[in-house]
Amino acid sequence: MRMLIHRVGNDGLESLTNVERNAFLVWCYPAAVNDGGHASFFYNTYGDFAHETVTALRETGLVEFSHILARAISQFPDARVPRELDDRNAAFDSLSHEAHDAMGECDKAFFELGDVAIMDRLWDYWRQSAT
Repeated sequence: MRMLIHRVGNDGLESLTNVERNAFLVWCYPAAVNDGGHASFFYNTYGDFAHETVTALRETGLVEFSHILARAISQFPDARVPRELDDRNAAFDSLSHEAHDAMGECDKAFFELGDVAIMDRLWDYWRQSAT
């Protein structure tokens, strides 16, 4: 994973293959959510790729998690998460009380499923893709 982080930092997400991009995004998602819920995901650079992360979760077979993140994204106006950090943070801060409650429900659903399921599936996906 360190190799992928380095490549993304130097050359951007588009420098990765589809399998590498999916692995990177799926690995980042629980790291952020475990650090402060979906708010942490959106408040940090992980949120730059919120929409792509939904796709990566689905493509790696983590459909339940893709639904959770899609529900969190749906709380933003027009279900669009701004790519720029400052714009995204401003949009997140302006969400209604109900939207923040829904984010909390997304956190709860995430933690009920557990991130072990993500890592197990991610490694299976990586191994299957390497063969």
